Amino acid sequence: ARSKPHFFNFRAGSPSALRVLAAVLEGRATVNPKKGCQVDLVFTTDHYNPEVGEEHLGKCSARVFFRNQKPRPAINVTCTRLIEKNKRQEEDYLLYKHMKQLKTPLDVTSIPDSHGHIDPSLKPIWDLAFLGSSYVMWEKTTQFLHYYMAQISSVNQWKTNDDTIDFDYTVLLHEFSTQEIIPCRIHLGWYPGKPLKVKYHCQELQTPEEASGTEEGSAVAPTELNNF
Repeated sequence: ARSKPHFFNFRAGSPSALRVLAAVLEGRATVNPKKGCQVDLVFTTDHYNPEVGEEHLGKCSARVFFRNQKPRPAINVTCTRLIEKNKRQEEDYLLYKHMKQLKTPLDVTSIPDSHGHIDPSLKPIWDLAFLGSSYVMWEKTTQFLHYYMAQISSVNQWKTNDDTIDFDYTVLLHEFSTQEIIPCRIHLGWYPGKPLKVKYHCQELQTPEEASGTEEGSAVAPTELNNF
């Protein structure tokens, strides 16, 4: 269930539409020893930055398929109560405009700081990093391993000649099953309304192919995102 919001986030490509898992309402798994494991779920999600008193963002139905325990599950998900499109586009554009108008490219370390605090001025940077990390976490999720972004170790913004905003992040991902902290370098290119451009490399005890973001995973067929 944790892999689905990651998948939704990176496909949405919007820091204003980030979701996290709230609760699993129903679940059923079917295992085929030769093909893999298929999981059907109904769950609720919350806005990543909820306002006080805000209800669950909506209910989702999803089918997840892990092919022979490989990472990058194939996901088909349908959600209700999506964030209103115009509101999302407006918030994304304001963030984009702010980042483009910075006179000095960002060069920041340790978000949150040693006290767990994120300065409000750095919250958009955290959201963009979480957006890019959602792609990485979806690709690396298996039946037995799932991830969450724990910290940004460093972030550098690149000045570009095109319209995109480009960042290099080093993030620390918390791998829940093993409790390991995995550093990942992520290059993110973002422009409101366009698909994310993400390249990454994670430092861990895996083969280079498994850690490069190009491995053959469960999602060998095109994945789908309905009602978005």
